[in-house]
Amino acid sequence: MLGAAVIAGGLFLPGVQIRAAERPNIVLLMGDDHGWDETGYNGHPFLKTPVLDQMAATGLRLDRFYSGGSSCSPTRGTVITGRHHNRYGTFNPGWSLRPEEIGIAHLLRRAGYACGHFGKWHLGPVKAASPTNPGAMGFEEWVSHDNFFELDPYLSRNGGPPEQFKGESSEIVVAEAIRFIDRAKQGGRPFFVVVWFGSPHEPYSGRAEDLALYDKLPASFANRRVRLTSNETGRPVERLQREVLRERFAEITAMDRAIGQLRDHLGGAGLRANTLLW
Repeated sequence: MLGAAVIAGGLFLPGVQIRAAERPNIVLLMGDDHGWDETGYNGHPFLKTPVLDQMAATGLRLDRFYSGGSSCSPTRGTVITGRHHNRYGTFNPGWSLRPEEIGIAHLLRRAGYACGHFGKWHLGPVKAASPTNPGAMGFEEWVSHDNFFELDPYLSRNGGPPEQFKGESSEIVVAEAIRFIDRAKQGGRPFFVVVWFGSPHEPYSGRAEDLALYDKLPASFANRRVRLTSNETGRPVERLQREVLRERFAEITAMDRAIGQLRDHLGGAGLRANTLLW
């Protein structure tokens, strides 16, 4: 993201023109409540995250990176605006941005970028009438949700009524991002793509093949009962923490796989060398 911030700032220096060939594509990824230690490369004893591990081994790691806030929406707002949440008034999860805010997508669109948002927004309603939907913040296309989402999610396309998508949620938003990237490439435009996953925020769910990877967690691991939200009813329930974490780990592995699908597509499309993936 450091590279993206420098580029965004440099695009509008007085008297300086940036040629199209010098404008890298930018892809910004974010998990939802994904902990620092929940990757193989940071030493987790059970989680399987081969794609993130490979990225950490071959890319730039910022091991002393700090988020803009201690909770969801303030952090997202800081990423979008580059400002501390004390400046734009989003202090708690679910609070909207101020409609007056200027985001990085506004600036990049002025520089000719195609800008798309895919996944969780949580900075205001995503419906068309909202003054703080992704479109109002500079994104020309979005397939998004107001908050977290699970398997077979309902998402809004460009502010339209919710439509159900069948499949694993991380793979769905990556597939939509890939379609947007392909259209931008065909149009000869650089792209700024934000993919904010719904995983691994509770309530947890996972595909059978991902859950199976964690069937043999040690009996001594997370051997206590915890309270969380039920997938079926949306109400608090008490469950064995090991069973809960099995579902959470499955979501993280699915998200990791979806990131790999995105990376593979960028490579196959000849875009990898000119794309900043954060």
